Amino acid sequence: MKKTLHIIYLCCLAMVITIVCWSCSNEEETFSFDDDGVPVATAQQRISMEQFNAMVDGSGWVETNTHEIYSNGDFDKRDYWEGMEGVAGQSRFCLSGDKISEYIFLENLPKTGCNVRSMRYDASTNTIYADDKMALRIISVNDGWMQAVKLGGVAYKQRSQSKSLYFYVTLRRMSAEEKSDIEDFK
Repeated sequence: MKKTLHIIYLCCLAMVITIVCWSCSNEEETFSFDDDGVPVATAQQRISMEQFNAMVDGSGWVETNTHEIYSNGDFDKRDYWEGMEGVAGQSRFCLSGDKISEYIFLENLPKTGCNVRSMRYDASTNTIYADDKMALRIISVNDGWMQAVKLGGVAYKQRSQSKSLYFYVTLRRMSAEEKSDIEDFK
């Protein structure tokens, strides 16, 4: 009897360890691709127009982490900009009604560019369009943080399913002071 209880205990322990390890390994985001080759997050929060207006629009957003998305649906765990000296890096966005402004910086220089375009939000796909081109596809937004898929440009290494380079980004909401500073910078 003692031996049977010991075996049952070991089996239960093995099952608990398996479940814990399996659930931990699935915590990270993975992606599939829509018909246009744009990555779609497997666990995407639905954000209505009302929620977008309340939580996203009217705010400034600072890109804090940038990871390249691969064609198998995984993303590079290293930050895309790590080790790239003197190239354009993480963006800052200000959204205001029907306008989206993207501010571009180089590592050793102040703001080097500002691209202001018309903006619209499509709640059916959580996509923010800038001049009718996808700028960000929101995965989730809460407590001043946003995760999104960002169009990065042409894929030079062709590791994605399309000819475009897409990033999995984390953005932090700017304070009112940060937003004012960036908008007033000349």
